[in-house]
Amino acid sequence: MTNLPFTHLHLHTEYSLLDGANKIDDLAKKLPELGMKACAMTDHGVMFGAIHFYKTMKKAGIKPLIGIEGYLHNQDDIGDKSVKLRHHVCLLAKNEIGYKNLMYLASQAYLKGFYYYPRINKKLLIEHSEGLICTSACLQGEVNWHLNTKRTKNVENGAKGFDRAKEVALEYKSIFGDDFYLELMRHGIDDQLFIDEQVIEIAKECNIKIIATNDTHYVNPEDSDAHEAFMCIAMQTTVSDPKRLKHSVHEFYIKSPEQLARLYADIPEALINTQEIVDKCNLDLKLGSPTPPNFKFTPDYNDENGKRFETDDELFEYKCKEGLEERLKFIPNEKHDEYRKRLDLEIEIIKKMKFPGYMLIVWDFIRYAKENGIPVGPGRGSAAGSLVAYSLNITDIDPLPYNLLFERFLNPERISMPDIDTDFCQERREEVINYVVDSYGRHNVAQVITFGSLLAKGVIRDVSRVLEYPLSEADKFAKLIPEQIGITLKDAFEKEPKIKELIESNSQAAQVWEYAVKLEGLKRNAGTHAAGVVISNEELWHKTPLYKPSGDTNTLATQYDGRFLEDVDLIKFDFLGLKTLTVVNNAVKMIKDSYGVDLDISNIPMDDAKVFELIQSGDTLGLFQIESSGMQNLVERLKPTTFEDIIAILALYRPGPMESGMLDDFIERKHGRKAIEYSFAELEEILEPTYGVIVYQEQVMQIVQKIGGFSLGQADLVRRGMGKKDIKYIEEQKAVYAEGAAKQGLDSKKAGDLFDLILKFAGYGFNKSHSAAYALITYRTAYLKTHFPTAFMAALLSSEKDNTDKVVTYIEESKHMNIDILPPSVLDSNIDFTPRSNDGKEQILFGLGAIKGVGSAALEVIINSRNERGFHDLSHFLGAIDSQKVNKKALESLIKAGAMDGFGYSRRALLSNIEKIVDTAQDASRAKKDVDFSLFGDAEEMTKVSINIQNMSEYEKKELIGYEKETLGFYISGHPLDSYKKELSRIKYTPSNEVDNLGDGSEALFVGMIEEVQTKLIKKTGNKLGIIHLLDLHGTLEFSVYDNMIEQMNEAKMAGEPVAVLCRISKNEQYTRIQTKKLMD
Repeated sequence: MTNLPFTHLHLHTEYSLLDGANKIDDLAKKLPELGMKACAMTDHGVMFGAIHFYKTMKKAGIKPLIGIEGYLHNQDDIGDKSVKLRHHVCLLAKNEIGYKNLMYLASQAYLKGFYYYPRINKKLLIEHSEGLICTSACLQGEVNWHLNTKRTKNVENGAKGFDRAKEVALEYKSIFGDDFYLELMRHGIDDQLFIDEQVIEIAKECNIKIIATNDTHYVNPEDSDAHEAFMCIAMQTTVSDPKRLKHSVHEFYIKSPEQLARLYADIPEALINTQEIVDKCNLDLKLGSPTPPNFKFTPDYNDENGKRFETDDELFEYKCKEGLEERLKFIPNEKHDEYRKRLDLEIEIIKKMKFPGYMLIVWDFIRYAKENGIPVGPGRGSAAGSLVAYSLNITDIDPLPYNLLFERFLNPERISMPDIDTDFCQERREEVINYVVDSYGRHNVAQVITFGSLLAKGVIRDVSRVLEYPLSEADKFAKLIPEQIGITLKDAFEKEPKIKELIESNSQAAQVWEYAVKLEGLKRNAGTHAAGVVISNEELWHKTPLYKPSGDTNTLATQYDGRFLEDVDLIKFDFLGLKTLTVVNNAVKMIKDSYGVDLDISNIPMDDAKVFELIQSGDTLGLFQIESSGMQNLVERLKPTTFEDIIAILALYRPGPMESGMLDDFIERKHGRKAIEYSFAELEEILEPTYGVIVYQEQVMQIVQKIGGFSLGQADLVRRGMGKKDIKYIEEQKAVYAEGAAKQGLDSKKAGDLFDLILKFAGYGFNKSHSAAYALITYRTAYLKTHFPTAFMAALLSSEKDNTDKVVTYIEESKHMNIDILPPSVLDSNIDFTPRSNDGKEQILFGLGAIKGVGSAALEVIINSRNERGFHDLSHFLGAIDSQKVNKKALESLIKAGAMDGFGYSRRALLSNIEKIVDTAQDASRAKKDVDFSLFGDAEEMTKVSINIQNMSEYEKKELIGYEKETLGFYISGHPLDSYKKELSRIKYTPSNEVDNLGDGSEALFVGMIEEVQTKLIKKTGNKLGIIHLLDLHGTLEFSVYDNMIEQMNEAKMAGEPVAVLCRISKNEQYTRIQTKKLMD
């Protein structure tokens, strides 16, 4: 064993995406085994894993050195893109100053320097070099690159040899002084051997110390082949590809000090100097104690007397009490004291926990949204249990009537940061984020980074592809992994015996498995959290480096993922987009526009019998959270009669409660078919809304409080312990609970049995606050569908206008509701679908925005012209529009879609005279231009045009609806299968819009018209594959047939009659394939 110290100072973790295969947890185990006491991380251009690495190494007793291997160029402007050449440079943080400089450099590399890679320039490096150690990196380091004249490409790009390399080394020394080191790598690569002695010579001549480094990419030597496969996944190539990038040696693993001592026996100081760097680096990060944020705009607010608020506490309390008084206007007077006492209690707890600033930040951006007409959800998650949130208009559901608990949101006995997630109208969510950016500053607000990983099924498919394991076999292999969230390959191996059988009988499958196990869990790409946003009063690079997704000019993200934000004193706010809020908002607008009713959707009666009749009927298509076939079946069985029932439905319709029998038990008790019993009379007030069934987490808390004598804060801790299955803690608390029950004179055995029952169902318990808030949206959609069905369906169709299958489904539902669907019309239609009543008949007018071939500029011209003076006839329409924007293609599409039927001509007549129509529109446009230069101004006579065309008989129905399908994607005036509806109703088949509900390996019968038959040649076999497009009453679907059935399908298409096809469904997490088994007679 060597006495020479050595520390790995050039190491790529799993956060060097699709390159580094050093899993941080594996590193933390390996390094102590090799007797190492410290380690650096130097990922490519990023600090993604810095906090993960720091915390894990600290826990393992390893001293962590935080660094990056940056990309550097020599142009004065960091954003210069004149030269693609960039050099590598390794930077390590000595202290907090160095760490902050490192975060700044890593941020600017993305914000300003990105060009193929996140780059910095030397100018920026000089300005932010304090507290950093710099090392010369690998063969791509600037010194080594100039030395490596053996490589022709280097010389062609300007490598100048020893003298220039020496100058560069001295330049770095002038920046970093004794904190600049030359790296010497000895992996056995020819280029490294070529420069080895030259590096040593420069070190001597310039008095620069050398360090031994091993460019480490994976943990063990036997991981090298798997790492090669990993690189192939990144480059989307195969291991057998002779042109792929590959390592010429297999030396990039965690080598021991003894191995390094042998490699550098001629220059032992190269090892000793690594310890010198370790001793210099003493970064001590204060993690895990986030400071609650303050609200920076508090001084901008005054009370009713004009007095300016000085603290967040003052403004917070004022706004809470002001808001409650508004809410109390809708609450009976006798309950006002109860509300005020609850509010005072919550205010004091929030102030004590130092969270008024957080609550005000949320209040502020929700205030902005509501003041600007951006729909906001009634609440989400545990925040709906807070009266403070309700008073501040953060939530829109009163927590008191539904026994929603504040302690489920903020537990005074467990200090943790609050977490308020907010739903916004999907179309306008970005406006709220932009408001926050404008308010706090572009670099003070960012979304939260996420990482895609190689997960169990995916890594089997990826490795199979790069090893050229047959696709069909790879698919079967991946399907052996059980369908379970978060399952690992190790778990799968234990649960599915067929995996062992396969890898023991098939050598190629065994190799796939071996590599997949090693690569599983590695990061493959960076993305952004769908909703997470962090807000800071200072530039974020003081707390986290920033990342900018490639090609996205607007998005900034943290380089640290959500797990580590609180560690670096940041709090995540979730801005979610919810399409249903857009639907509800648009429906309310349509109700006012079309029916003159000014509906306040937030103050509708919550006990409307007709609303519950609709839900009980199972006609819940389009209703939030309860439109699936499973939910339709559930509401028909359960027949909800109260809002509490709807809350329970959303909580119970989950695998756990359904599989455990809780759901069936609930239904049986509700309908009196099973007795409702309470082990203690004290439980009745808690469990009565759920018929004696423990459904919610809040009920668990209330039972532990009531029977065990706990506070609600203590009860929440017990609930959490049960959820985490912390056996020791649960046993301790059970004893305390039993003692509390005994003190109240309650039966100890019954109390113990109740505790065990709670424990059994605690894992199934749902957050009632969240369920109640979402149930409110469910109820609002049901109210709209009940009382304003046409407006609701029009809003629903508008929200899904780009989803053909959904539109077909909702059109069928509208027809089922006796609402006529009319083609679009330039005389009446808006961009979206429009509801209207005509002689007592409810109708929905198709939106002009749904017509293919008519751009937004053309639609803007048409609608603006119509709003200005209306269209009296075809001549007036052609005289009003701009023929450059409403061109021939747009006019043809409008005619085919039926949008010009209102002028009294058949579509055949209009299309037959399209040239004449276009010429007339162009004449009008020219006349308008002439008027602009005329002394007579906009004389109407000068711009008036007239067109006379002969009307003609209309197209046959088949051709007419064919044009509708071409321009709208749907059939409006009819459907090719209309004449077969009676026969189809007698056949038990699967509608095309239910394919997503079919399981892998299942069989289904589809019935419809064959619209198209495509053929493809399979190169390997020379056989043909047919791709068939089938149309049914519910949409279209695509399935495949083999060579011998293609002719049958062509014949069926030519016949124009419906066909019945028996198919097999093949499904995985990436795609659904439908393959024909038989064409039925």
